[in-house]
Amino acid sequence: MTTTDYSEISSPGKTQTSPFVRFAIMVVVLCVAQFETLASMIDIWWHTTTYNHGFLVAPVSAYLVWRRRAEVATLMLIPALSALVPLAGFATLWFVGEIAGINLLRHVGFVGALMSLVPLCLGWDFAQRFRFSILFLAFMVPFGDFAIPALQELTADVSVWFLQLSGVSVYREGLMIELSSGLWEVAEACAGIRFLIANIFVAFVFAYLSYDKAWKWALFLTLAVVIPVLANCIRAYGIMMLAHMTDNALAVGVDHLVYGWVFFSFVMLLMLWVGGRFADRVIEDPAIKPHNDRAPVLQQGTLAALIAGSLVLTGGPAVAALTDPVAEPLPQEIITRIVPAGWQILPVDAEAIDHWAPRFDTADKAERLRLTRGVHEVDLFVAAWTHEREGAEALHWSNRFDDDEIWKRSNLGTTTLQTGNTGLPAMARRDELTHYVMSETGTTFSSRIVASWVSAGGVLTADPKATKMAQLRTRLMGGASATAVIAVSAQYDKQEDRDQAIAAMEALLADMDSLTGLLD
Repeated sequence: MTTTDYSEISSPGKTQTSPFVRFAIMVVVLCVAQFETLASMIDIWWHTTTYNHGFLVAPVSAYLVWRRRAEVATLMLIPALSALVPLAGFATLWFVGEIAGINLLRHVGFVGALMSLVPLCLGWDFAQRFRFSILFLAFMVPFGDFAIPALQELTADVSVWFLQLSGVSVYREGLMIELSSGLWEVAEACAGIRFLIANIFVAFVFAYLSYDKAWKWALFLTLAVVIPVLANCIRAYGIMMLAHMTDNALAVGVDHLVYGWVFFSFVMLLMLWVGGRFADRVIEDPAIKPHNDRAPVLQQGTLAALIAGSLVLTGGPAVAALTDPVAEPLPQEIITRIVPAGWQILPVDAEAIDHWAPRFDTADKAERLRLTRGVHEVDLFVAAWTHEREGAEALHWSNRFDDDEIWKRSNLGTTTLQTGNTGLPAMARRDELTHYVMSETGTTFSSRIVASWVSAGGVLTADPKATKMAQLRTRLMGGASATAVIAVSAQYDKQEDRDQAIAAMEALLADMDSLTGLLD
């Protein structure tokens, strides 16, 4: 293993600055054309600690190229017009995301277009030699929150199993874990997603700098996923066990966060140390690959690449602006229109300890009623938007049926209900919520089930994909742009009463008229 001597690499004797200038110009065009997308990514990087690493991705990628700058100086950086094909593909993906209001598609389209500009401006030879640095830009996309519920469940399962093995008496209610010394919640922050994504980010850079063999890459990156997940389960168990053994003198409040990050830092450093023992080369080695000298080639197609690339990047935003939805006025009252005959409206006590208040802050109008008929008592909720736009969407990530204070979500999935003549599909989104009250005699739990659907483009559905397709079709064809979320919910105190709560919800739906065209 030897370190490459830069002096052994021939240089054409002239710094090629113009290719990087045209690349910079195209990056500016991309950022201006898709400015709102870039701004939304930066907003997520800034406000969500899970994705703080997004600010480091581009600088790290540039550094990985810069450390092999001697090799760059030997390449003929010729524009590749064939790169317009992937560029157009990612521009189309962005357009679909913009029209349908899917941030993930917008973000992937933006980052994919950024990657495609490299071969377009600098050539395929450069792109092939620095493919890792280019593909590394994918870490700019804030992606991974979908795994949080599964990680919460896994953390709760494993930590409860460890506690039982340790001889500790445990009672579990969803994501709530009660010990004789106190009550714990496996919250979203305890899922370990932050450390998992950070660990994967660091592992990719480390593997690139240290390994040449494919099996070492595969093994190290697999461990970079498995170890953080298991470490988070052990951390959760350790925190609860430490607090239990010290009568809550340690590992409570802010302490458990501090202990957690100290533990995670130790795990990451240990993994990197072990990984370094099997490195194929020292990290300082730039690992410049041998190449063949080439005769100078005229830089043809530069202007064509700039013009064609600019048209591809600006075409989608121009069409999206022309099809921008128009806000539709909402009626003064929506929910009272769908209350069926025979059901009475009950007063809602906002000061009650089990008060339920869904969080739909992005909605233009949100209404809730508590209805009763005979022994049945059901909450009916409607949130409406005049039109879908950035940050104000029916499927926005911030819309929640739990407030994370009084009611906490313990499970998320789907359920099947008898929906009568409402036009609602039998399958509904299902949110399971938990509320607890601690007292000297113990902890009392209450539960709530919420079934919900979305009305968009004349379609009532609980399927997010179907909702987005309806919104896409409506946007392109100029249909009604208003959207709404409809939900029914019932509360119960004992698990054996759950069927009665579902029966109450179905009784309300059976008495309701058709909801098709709710916002007409």
